[in-house]
Amino acid sequence: MEVVFDIQNKVKVASKGYRLSIESTLQLGFNLFRKAPAEFILFTLLGMVIFSNPVSGVLLGGPVTASYFHMARLASRDRQIEVSDFFKGFEKTGTLLKMNLMISLVILLGLIMLVLPGIYFATGYVFSPLFVWFHDTSPADALRLSRKTTSGNFAQIFLLLMILAGINLLGVMALGVGVLLTIPFSFCAVYAAFDDIIGVSTE
Repeated sequence: MEVVFDIQNKVKVASKGYRLSIESTLQLGFNLFRKAPAEFILFTLLGMVIFSNPVSGVLLGGPVTASYFHMARLASRDRQIEVSDFFKGFEKTGTLLKMNLMISLVILLGLIMLVLPGIYFATGYVFSPLFVWFHDTSPADALRLSRKTTSGNFAQIFLLLMILAGINLLGVMALGVGVLLTIPFSFCAVYAAFDDIIGVSTE
């Protein structure tokens, strides 16, 4: 109960407003990536295989995303990343699958109705996997807490995601090989933003 109360309080504080340094967040993300570049690149190859199929992407996307954030936390604590860590996110497959399906459905409906609502929901739910993984929330609570957190400075979170999208586009343009660097870097940057705003549980 103490952990839940603490998270609720942190989200409440964040929802009232905060300043996120985009430059510092990107730098922190890069620093995390370069602590274990080989491991992140190898995991990205595995992730690309999973996301190459829409079905496996929806079913396994949640655990893969959680594994990225798990690895980012290990890197932030200067801990060795093992091959077993690649599959760490699958320990919460059921919860992450439900969360991923909920997010996908809401964003899809938003895009069908109008493009802007879809973009809004995609931005608002960006921290959902981190709430599930690091704070053991339910899928519904993760979506609610993420949306409430991003509402504290939606413009900066949106800007961060747009910059990361642009960086990944450059990765695609670099014969596609560049995404092996830009994708894990992007996850590390999102982790850095979440850690700065809310914080992650300790182990």
